[in-house]
Amino acid sequence: MVHVAVRKLVDPTDEQVETAVKILSNAFQDDVGMSSFSGGSSRLERDIYRRTIKACLARGEVYVGLVDDEPHGVAALIAPGVDWAFYEQDDFTRDLSSYLKEWYTCHYAPVYEDLYRTAFSAGQRARRDAWNLKFLAVEPAFQSKGLGRALLRAICQRADTGGQCITADVKNPKIVQWLGKFGFSYRAVRNFTSKDSAGFPLWCNVREPGASTGPSSS
Repeated sequence: MVHVAVRKLVDPTDEQVETAVKILSNAFQDDVGMSSFSGGSSRLERDIYRRTIKACLARGEVYVGLVDDEPHGVAALIAPGVDWAFYEQDDFTRDLSSYLKEWYTCHYAPVYEDLYRTAFSAGQRARRDAWNLKFLAVEPAFQSKGLGRALLRAICQRADTGGQCITADVKNPKIVQWLGKFGFSYRAVRNFTSKDSAGFPLWCNVREPGASTGPSSS
């Protein structure tokens, strides 16, 4: 019988951080959104994962999902009171190609903020005032074992403890439906284009405190 557990990362080693990066890389392989964010560069994609994990460790929380005591899932969140994005960091943008700099500045960032203005009357403040889920991922070989459900339930319980909302941006409509089982509701969607991929939609979802923590089984 497979044993599934969730553990919060506290003062992780560099090796543990890199394990989380590897999990995200495996989980989002061939993801059109990540291809757009990275310009198709695997090095840049790993850098995005690494920056986000470290930012969530410093400004929020990171959880790992374990199968038989081995990590195969990751959830990373920014805590309420902070609004952080990897593409707003100077040491990230300065090394980007001219195309990617323009894409983030003139396309992705304004469309993303419009998504939140449409979803909430408070706009980006609603994201800042909530737990903002940056990544929730399980390696393909370990999906359908309850690991993603266990990670999401841990996140929901953490937010409920403080009476706080969770926001989550999702590219896959099936994940939007899955999140609905945990009390998330879809607020708005916007489409993003890119020369490095076919483009992708992004759904903005929110979960109010005290909503469902999900089914006991999938």
